[in-house]
Amino acid sequence: MSDVWKPRIAVFQCQYNLYSMADREWMVELPSHYKLVQVPCAGRISPLFVLNAIQGGVDGVLICGCVPEKCHFKKGNLGARRQLEEFRSLLTYLGVEGERVRFAWIDATERGRMRQELSDLEETLYSIGHARQLVTRVTLHV
Repeated sequence: MSDVWKPRIAVFQCQYNLYSMADREWMVELPSHYKLVQVPCAGRISPLFVLNAIQGGVDGVLICGCVPEKCHFKKGNLGARRQLEEFRSLLTYLGVEGERVRFAWIDATERGRMRQELSDLEETLYSIGHARQLVTRVTLHV
């Protein structure tokens, strides 16, 4: 691991993922290279949120949703998973490694799982390095 560079990670998290008090306290005190965005459901995360995070300079994105059978919005997380798989193809086309975006099903009873997912993603990012700055320009012809 590098002492100098810490990969910047955006975490989009379903608000129902962390019921354990220890996990909630840990998420409040996240290191500065993590950015947490809580959403009502993983199904509400637009691929544009992920693209904006990557364009904004993060090195990786972790999306956390409830396990399918426990989604509070019935099938929202399944839709999010399908969108992410399609979106990963677009990112690869744009030259962004697919490993930079990860989706995790996390049950409320899995204490410490969020910390493990972030650690695993961070290790992956150390191995592939900094994210190349993704700049897109749209030209409108009127």
